[in-house]
Amino acid sequence: MRYETIKSVLLVFLVITSVVLTWTLWTFQPKYELNDEKHVHEVSISDSKDVGEVIRPVKLLLHMDSGHFGIVDEKKIGETLQELSSWNFYDLGDARTYSQDQIRAIAQRENSLELIFPDLVPFDLYKGILRFEAESLPRGSFDRLVIHWEDESKEDGTGYFISNKEGKVYESHVNHEYIQALLNRLEKQTSQFPEFKAYELPDGRVKYLPAKETVMYRYHYYADYIDPNKFKEALFKDPSLVRKISEDSIGEKLTDPTSMMNVNKANSTIDYVNPSQTVDTENGQDNIDLLKRSIDFINEHAGWTDNYKYFGMDPTTQKTTFQLFLKGYPVFNAEGMSEIKLYWGKEEVYQYRRPYFSLDIPLPHPEKVYLSSGEEVMDTLLADPNIDIDKLQELILGYRIYKNPENPKVIILEPSWYYLYKDTWERFEVKEVRGNLSGLG
Repeated sequence: MRYETIKSVLLVFLVITSVVLTWTLWTFQPKYELNDEKHVHEVSISDSKDVGEVIRPVKLLLHMDSGHFGIVDEKKIGETLQELSSWNFYDLGDARTYSQDQIRAIAQRENSLELIFPDLVPFDLYKGILRFEAESLPRGSFDRLVIHWEDESKEDGTGYFISNKEGKVYESHVNHEYIQALLNRLEKQTSQFPEFKAYELPDGRVKYLPAKETVMYRYHYYADYIDPNKFKEALFKDPSLVRKISEDSIGEKLTDPTSMMNVNKANSTIDYVNPSQTVDTENGQDNIDLLKRSIDFINEHAGWTDNYKYFGMDPTTQKTTFQLFLKGYPVFNAEGMSEIKLYWGKEEVYQYRRPYFSLDIPLPHPEKVYLSSGEEVMDTLLADPNIDIDKLQELILGYRIYKNPENPKVIILEPSWYYLYKDTWERFEVKEVRGNLSGLG
C-alpha cells in the first residue's frame, strides 16, 4: 500500500514538472543583444550634395551687340542660375523635332542667352532648381537653356529647353520683366566677359571659342589622402568578410565572396567591381533614374570629396561620369585621377571608379600660362591629316592633373586645351602645334 502511494506521488510530481517545463518553453522570450554596428550606407567619407550642386551649367554665352561673349566662372554662372530659379517657366510645350540648322538659328539669335550643360539633364530631376508651372513635366531631357529677350511691348519672353543631342526643342514662356532685369544686370558685366568667336566647321557645325589668347595659371596643391579602408567599409556589404589577397608598392586587392576592389597607389584611385551585377544594355535605366540613382549612391557614403560636377551619361552602357572642376574648368587625367565613374548592373552598381584624394592646400605663387586662341588651336586640329573632322566633337580649355614626379605629395594642375574625339577627351599636345603657338600647356 505504501509502495502504491509513493508511485502516485512521483507520477503527480512528474506530470506537474512536465506541464511547467512545457509552459516555460512556450512563453520563453530570449533577450538578444542588439548589434548597433552601422553598415554600408551609414559610412560617411566626406560630403553629401544636392542635385543642384552637382548638375550645373558649364558655360554661359551671350549673343548681343553683334558679338558673342562667354564665361565659365562658376560664381557668375551661379548668380544667373540663382536668378533663373526665381522665375516661373510656363506653357512648357511638348518636344518638337528640329534640324541642327534650326536649333542653331534658335540658340545663336541676336539678343539671346545660352546656358550650356555638359550633357542631358532630365526635366523631372531639375524641377527642384527651376520652377515649372505645369501639372506634369515632359519625360525628356535638355542640355542647354536658351532665353530670348523680345521688345518691351510683349508681355512675355521665350525660353527654349534644347536637347541638342537628340534634336528636340521644348518651348516655354517667362515674364518679360524677369528677362529685362537679367539683361540689365548682364549688360553691366559684359566688359568682364571674354569675347568668343563663332567658328564654323566644314560640316556646318558652329563652335564658340575664345577669340583671343587666354591667361590661366599653373597650380600646385598639397593633397589630402583618404584611407581606402573607408571605401571598403562603404562599398562591401559585410566588411568583416573582406580579405586582402595581394599588396605591393603599386597597390592592393581586396575581395569578398561577390565583389573586389583594386587600390592603385600610383594614381591614388580605387576600382570597385561587383561581377554578379552585369550591365543590362537592353533593359537599363532611363536618363532620370540613371542620373538620380548615381547621385544618391555617392551621397549614401558622402563621397563628394572635391568639386565634382555631372559631366556625362550613357544609358546604353549605364554609365555616369562626374568630373573634377577647378576655377570653372574641367580637370582631366588619363588614369582616372579626376573623375568619378559608375556603371550600373541590373540591381546595383557594377563598377565604381574614383580617386581617393582631394585638393587640399594650394601652394603660393601660381605660374601664369598663356594659351592660344580657340581659332588657332582649331585650325591646327583641322590641318592634321590624322583627324577625322566628323569625329571631332568639342574643344575646350581645362587642366591636366598629375603628381609632381619629384614630390608625389604635391599635385600639379597644368592649363591645356582639350578636344573630344570619338567620345574620348584628348589633350592638345605641344608637339601637335604647327607654327608659333607658344604657351600651350
